[in-house]
Amino acid sequence: MTQIRDESRARLFEKLLSEAGEVDAAIRLLVTRTDLGQRRAEALACSLGHMPVRYRYNEGTLGCLGQQRLLEATVMIVGLGGLGGYVLEQLARCGLGKLVAVDPDRFEVTNLNRQLLADHTSIGLLKVETARKRVASVNPGVEFIGYEMKVEDLPEAAYEGVELIFDCLDQVPSRLHLEEAGTRLNLSIVHGAIGGWYGQVAVVAPASGILTALYGTKEAGIEKNLGNPTFTPAVVASLMVSEGIKVLLGKPVREGGVYFADLLTDTWEFVPLLRTG
Repeated sequence: MTQIRDESRARLFEKLLSEAGEVDAAIRLLVTRTDLGQRRAEALACSLGHMPVRYRYNEGTLGCLGQQRLLEATVMIVGLGGLGGYVLEQLARCGLGKLVAVDPDRFEVTNLNRQLLADHTSIGLLKVETARKRVASVNPGVEFIGYEMKVEDLPEAAYEGVELIFDCLDQVPSRLHLEEAGTRLNLSIVHGAIGGWYGQVAVVAPASGILTALYGTKEAGIEKNLGNPTFTPAVVASLMVSEGIKVLLGKPVREGGVYFADLLTDTWEFVPLLRTG
């Protein structure tokens, strides 16, 4: 039955495209005439080889089928601060179809130097609600679900449908809790951390124990002493997003270790933490 319905929608889209003469116009008509939301309609168009205009500059890199995959995907972003704001922004612009965001905090004045979602109008507001409005303004086709709580308090139902987790936290115990959840739920995690000129990124496979090996019994990272300037979260978040998109598209990624970036000396290094082979 599902296949028949999908074939019917595909035929309808091609008919609407022939009548409207333009992909985005056909998508809008499809949304009004079916129970498909915008992102599902965009995904259908991509499956038929028709790229929506907003994603046209993705086509040479991702292709129509890659864009379809992103539109149909669901990821979780834990932490909406320096890293999380940039990760959220880039995923929304890429057309990542459903974003589940987790953060209990409100914006403070000290966030203004580096957090993309922070401005003078958002001080005192919940980060989750600011993120919801930002996503709607950047890409209304992206679905957003927000949880105004610590990751330790997240209900199991929040992970339903999630395919990949972005760790944008700044507390080591919370990161280790998230690692345990990833193992329990068989979900990979894209980990990122920053401090001063330095950053790190890792793809944490379920049960790999990368974060445990990396942090051990530490309670805090180096950012507690070095702080974070404007540029480091932007660079590290971009690397996190590129790694995450590779995971979702089934492209090769390096696991079993951590990328370390030193922006002061312009050096990058992948350090294995687990034995492979």
